[in-house]
Formats: sequence, structure tokens, C-alpha cells
Amino acid sequence: MLWGGIYPAAKIALGDIPFLGFTGLRVALAAVLLLALTGGGLGQRLATADRRLLLGAGLAQTAFQLLLVAGVTLAGAGQTAILVATAPLMTAVWSVLVRGESLAPRQWYGVGLGLLGVGLVVQAGLAGLMTGTAIGSLLALGAAAAWAWYSLAVGPVVGALGSIRATAVTMAIAAVLILPLALPQIAELRWGSVPWYAWAGLAYGATFGMAVAMALWGAAVHELGPTRTMIYAYLEPVSAVIIAALLLGESLASGQILGALVVFAGVWLAA
Repeated sequence: MLWGGIYPAAKIALGDIPFLGFTGLRVALAAVLLLALTGGGLGQRLATADRRLLLGAGLAQTAFQLLLVAGVTLAGAGQTAILVATAPLMTAVWSVLVRGESLAPRQWYGVGLGLLGVGLVVQAGLAGLMTGTAIGSLLALGAAAAWAWYSLAVGPVVGALGSIRATAVTMAIAAVLILPLALPQIAELRWGSVPWYAWAGLAYGATFGMAVAMALWGAAVHELGPTRTMIYAYLEPVSAVIIAALLLGESLASGQILGALVVFAGVWLAA
């Protein structure tokens, strides 16, 4: 998953940009980019779309963005990655209990293997689960729940508007709700003192980490369904540690490589 880069991107930028300011700027930039790509006909499509579903997806996107970056800030990137990786399990349980779907045993095994593999990949997060702040852990679990909510809600919206339009509107809703909270930090930001690598982290998080990845995710949810698509969220921490190794110079341990293989096996079984 491309948005897995939010963990190293946030690690780069959050040292120089406050968490609410970072979230508001990132969401606003992604919304502007996506709205620019929608082309014509957005107003006509919106007139025929189910506004309740659209608002639900927008609220889920808002909650996810706020809780994710707050979790990274308070609990650390590794711990947050592990806890957010519970989203596939939440989605599977919700689909079975509420939607009446049935999952084969190999799919349940795949969900469990994927979560185990994520724990091995994000080794620092395993220690963080024992020593990290309780509030940070709760926020990260909230981000997982919000991500599951968004994935369950966005499929019908994509069917009505198309992937880019649906993502643009839900991101615009998130920007409208988050920016008022972020404006005080943005106003106090010393723009000239923010180094280039923090801006690079912000730009990456807004473009590839959000605009591109969210549009692809919405299209996949519409085509495959939320439960099957969510399995691929296990690849997100794998991509995060790879990006961190490439951009931040972090080394990959043998246990992380083993964890990546376990993740791949889990995804293969479940998908």
C-alpha cells in the first residue's frame, strides 16, 4: 500500500511541524490535488449520490487522519503500525457479525498470520506495546476502527461517483473539518525555519501517501469488497519499513525480513 509511507513521512515532518498543522496541511493538499483531477461533471454526480453515505465516508476519513497522526505522535510509528494493522480483523469480524458474510478457515488463518507478520516487521512496536502510552495506543486502535469504517463506507460512494471523485469529496469533507482545528498551529508555524526534508515528508504524505493511494484503495474496495481488500493493509507496515530503510537509512533486521514473508503468506491465504 502506498499510504504506508505516511509513517516515515510523519517521522520526517512531525519533528518540525505540529501534529494538527501537519494533518491539516496534508489533507488540504490532497483534497486540492484530487479536486483538480476530477474534471467536469462533479456537481451532477453529487446531485444523484447518496449524501448520507458520502458524509459517512467523509467523517470516517476525518477520524482516520486525526487518529493516525495522533497515534504516531504519542505512541510512535512502530506501535501505531501494529495497532492499525488490526483493521483487517475488525473488518472481517464486522462483516461476519453485521453483514452476515462467511469467511473460509484459510481466510481466518491468513488474517492471523498477517497480524503476526506485522508484529515481526515492526519490531520496535512490539516493545512499544508494553511501554507506550495508553492514550497513544487507544488513539492508534481508534485509527484502525476508523480505517475499517472508511473501507466499509467508501465502496458505494465510489460506485456512484467514481474513485477519484469519491476520494476527492471525502478528502474535501475531511479538510473542511480538520482545518479549523489546525489553523492555530498553522498560523504559529515559523515557515522559514521548517527544513526542506519536512516539506518533502509533507508533500509525499499528501500526494503518493494520500491522493494516489486513497483513490486506488477506493477503486479496490469497490471492485473486491472491503473484507478482501482490507487484507492487503497488512502490506502497509512492510512498505513502511522498506521506505524508511530507503529514505531514512534504517536497517532491516532478519526478523523483519521473516515478518515480511509471514505477511505475504497471510495475504496469500486470506485473499
